[in-house]
Amino acid sequence: MILENEQIFLDEKLSTKDAVILFIAEKSKLLGITDDEKGLYKKLWEREKEYPTAVLDLIAVPHVKSDLIKTAKLLFIRLTDAVDWDSPDNFKVKSVFVILVPEKDAGQKHLEILSKVAVSLLEEDFQSMILNMKNGDELIKYIKENLDGDLL
Repeated sequence: MILENEQIFLDEKLSTKDAVILFIAEKSKLLGITDDEKGLYKKLWEREKEYPTAVLDLIAVPHVKSDLIKTAKLLFIRLTDAVDWDSPDNFKVKSVFVILVPEKDAGQKHLEILSKVAVSLLEEDFQSMILNMKNGDELIKYIKENLDGDLL
């Protein structure tokens, strides 16, 4: 499964973009998604430097395709307070969908996940639910139903 309960993090107290990216790398190592926390941290920053991944106000979708990643995974992080994402649109971010895909799956799998997330994020109801739902089990069920259970 690309998204499981232990990959949902609610009400995290992270105050900077760097703290969020470090959190992603640390959790990815703890969850067995990567063996190289520092390498993944570097890859996430490389992607951000190409173009910041804040796609809407309050929402970012950092994504990495790399041999450092063992299996395709989606993480969801909701912060207690919005952080500056250093985007051209001056977006602050409170909800973060993280897409991690092995290089071998870089083509179809990465685009499929990114597309599903992006389309869902265009819907105001989806945005509201991910920003406000309090229960992690209900949130993961909602995300899976709306992003396509077959994919996740």
